[in-house]
Amino acid sequence: MIMHKEKFVSDMPASLKKRFLKAFTLIEIVVALAILLILAVLVVPNILRTRINSNEIAAVSNLTSLGKAIQEYYMNNGYKYPQSLEDLMSPRSVPPYISNDFLDTSKSGYVYQYEYVDEDNFRVLVSPKAMGKTGTKYFYLDETGIVRQKEGGPAGETDPAVQ
Repeated sequence: MIMHKEKFVSDMPASLKKRFLKAFTLIEIVVALAILLILAVLVVPNILRTRINSNEIAAVSNLTSLGKAIQEYYMNNGYKYPQSLEDLMSPRSVPPYISNDFLDTSKSGYVYQYEYVDEDNFRVLVSPKAMGKTGTKYFYLDETGIVRQKEGGPAGETDPAVQ
């Protein structure tokens, strides 16, 4: 390729020869773009998977902390579970058991749904805000304190515990 380039340049004026030999050919540009495209195809899915993993880890951590806050509320309030998550936050609880932005879905990529069953039972269902983009696993917590998970659909009390 260089030999053809030099033969073509030999017929040019001296002022153009120097600039032409320094320039990239179309083939060189296409090869560089192809290499960049291949790298992007290999890297982007890994970045997305890393983000999903970190969201899932944050969801389990938040759910564990939430479970501890619910159990503390239970012990401090006549052995009755809260009727909603708002019961754990200020101004309903002074001091609050969790901060008002604890379950901010824009941070964790997950949505938390608390269900009061009765004075002795509750459920927390956790689902990805955007399935496949913010997470792929669903989580479940009840009065046992065991965080359970399920891939691709809502988790329940019979699903395996998070390891």
